[in-house]
Amino acid sequence: MKALRLLSMLPQNPREFIGRIATIGEGRLELLRKPPVYEVTSRHEVFAALTASLGSNILARLQEPQLLDIESRVEALRKGMPENAPFRSDHNADAVVAGLCYALVRALQPSLVVETGVCYGVTSAHLLQALSANGSGHLHSIDLPPLGKNGNDFVGWFVPTELRSQWTLHRGTSRRLLRPLLTALGSIDLCIHDSLHTYRNMTHEFQVAWSALRPGGLLVSDDIEGNGAFAELMTAPDVLCSFVMEQGSKHSLVGVAVKRKER
Repeated sequence: MKALRLLSMLPQNPREFIGRIATIGEGRLELLRKPPVYEVTSRHEVFAALTASLGSNILARLQEPQLLDIESRVEALRKGMPENAPFRSDHNADAVVAGLCYALVRALQPSLVVETGVCYGVTSAHLLQALSANGSGHLHSIDLPPLGKNGNDFVGWFVPTELRSQWTLHRGTSRRLLRPLLTALGSIDLCIHDSLHTYRNMTHEFQVAWSALRPGGLLVSDDIEGNGAFAELMTAPDVLCSFVMEQGSKHSLVGVAVKRKER
């Protein structure tokens, strides 16, 4: 069925067809890579280090009533998902990543946040809840939905209507859209990667996003364990500090890197 949907795109949207074919090939090549071994830091240590770097208590942010509110609302929407929802649930970030993103937005007070990969919008909803609590800021999300019937209708399903005024969704691959978006935006404060988790794509996103990230800004990457893209980013000379920690419900790792401030 998915093969038929893919083929049907060729006459209507050849650019997307080519992009999806490239993605499939890239994913298969990724299976040949030997995964790296990351040194994992406990969440307590990560929160303490980020608190020191950002000057805002991350643990306290994780206990805010606004975070508890969006968690419960997302969970209610999850339970009410239509039976024909087209995406696998493991495409979503888990509560650890979503909560961390909320806390970082509250701590950073960013003007511009960029996210790659949306799916049902777990992380997007948490980012937007934090921006709403801040009273300012805007989220730009890039997403090419997984193949599925009516896939476009379900992107960002978990994002409450009242939070969408601070959100712009760009449909397409990050390979095509990220660089021109960042060129138009200029400097950004926070970038979250959660799109195609291949070495080639992650390396491209990290390089492009890191160059646009302001000094003192952060890059967060979900699912870094499959290749060494984040390990390479950690060695950049302008990385102030970086951490790898385990997620909660998923057997995956999340990476966080803070860009050094100019002296």
